[in-house]
Amino acid sequence: MSTTTTQQSESSGFNWKSLTGGASPWVAVLLIIPALILIYGALTTENFLTPINIKTILRSTAFVGIFAIGLTFVTISGNFFLLSLEETAGISSLIFAFAFLNDFNLVQALAVTLGVAVLIGFLQGAIVGLGGNPIVVTLGAAGIIFGLASWVSNNAVIQIERPHPAEWLGTGLTFTVPNVTWAFIILAVVGEIILRYTSFGRSCYLVGANKDTAKATGYSSFWKAVQVFGVSSAMAAFVGILFAAQISQGQVSLFSAGFGSSGSLAISAIASVMVGGTAIFGGRGSIMQTTLGAIFISVVDNMMVLRGFESGPRILFVGLTVVASVSLYALIRRNAR
Repeated sequence: MSTTTTQQSESSGFNWKSLTGGASPWVAVLLIIPALILIYGALTTENFLTPINIKTILRSTAFVGIFAIGLTFVTISGNFFLLSLEETAGISSLIFAFAFLNDFNLVQALAVTLGVAVLIGFLQGAIVGLGGNPIVVTLGAAGIIFGLASWVSNNAVIQIERPHPAEWLGTGLTFTVPNVTWAFIILAVVGEIILRYTSFGRSCYLVGANKDTAKATGYSSFWKAVQVFGVSSAMAAFVGILFAAQISQGQVSLFSAGFGSSGSLAISAIASVMVGGTAIFGGRGSIMQTTLGAIFISVVDNMMVLRGFESGPRILFVGLTVVASVSLYALIRRNAR
C-alpha cells in the first residue's frame, strides 16, 4: 500500500532527477542562476569579460572558496560554522612571514604555519566536541587569537624580502591562470574525493545526520569535531599563506578590515556554503556545490563593483543571499519529502 502511494506520488510530482541526470535540484539551480548572471553581466556590464577582470574573479573566488571548502566539512558534520577563520588566516600570515624572516625554507615555513593552525582548530573542536556551542566557542576563539597575536606582535607588519620562494604561489600564473586559483581547484577536487569516497568523509555525513546512529556505529562526535575543525583551520591558514605570498607581508589584522570592501571573507565563505545547499544542521552538502556557491558570490560581487556599487549594497547582497539560500533549500527539502 505504502509502495503504491509512493509510486503514485513520484509519478504525479515534479521529478527533478529525470531533468538533471540524477543530480539534486539544488545543483541545477546553482548551474542555471550563475550562467544567467554571467550572460547578463557580459551583455550589460562594461569590462566584465576582459582578461584582467576574469583573472580578478578567479583570484577572489580562490580565497573565498578555500575558506568555504574547510567550512563545508564543519557544517556537514553538524557543527554549524567556524567563526575564527579570518583570525586564523591573519595569525598564519604572520607566522609564515616570521618564518621567512628567520631563514626558514618554504617547506619548513608551510609546516610550522599549518601545524599551528591545525592545533588551533583542534582546541576549538575539542571544546565543541565536549558540548560547547560552535558559534560561541569559535567567536570567543576569534577574539583570543586576534588579541593574543596582536599583543605579542604589537600589531606589526612583517615584510617578506623579495624575491622569496613563495612568491610564485601568490603571484605566479600557470597556463595564464593564477596559481592561487589552481590551488583552489586542487583542494576542491581533493576535498570532494575525501567527502565522497573515504570513510572519514562518509562519517562526516553520518555524524551530521544523526549523532546517536554515528555513535552506535563507532564514530565519535567528539573526535569528528576535533578533526573537521582542524581541517577548516588548515584551510584558513592556507588562505593566510597565499595572501602573504601575494603581497609579501604578514599581519594579524590582514583579514579583519572588510576584505575587498564587500564584507568579511568569513561571511562570504558562509554564504558560499549556504548557497551551495549544505544543510545548516549537517548531513547534506558537497564541496562541488560549495565551489559553485563561491563562484556565484564572487561573480556577482565583481559585477557590482564594475557597476559602481559601494560596500553597503554588496554586503547587503551577501546577507540576503544567505537568507534566501537557506529558505529556498528548506522549501526544496520540504517538497521533496
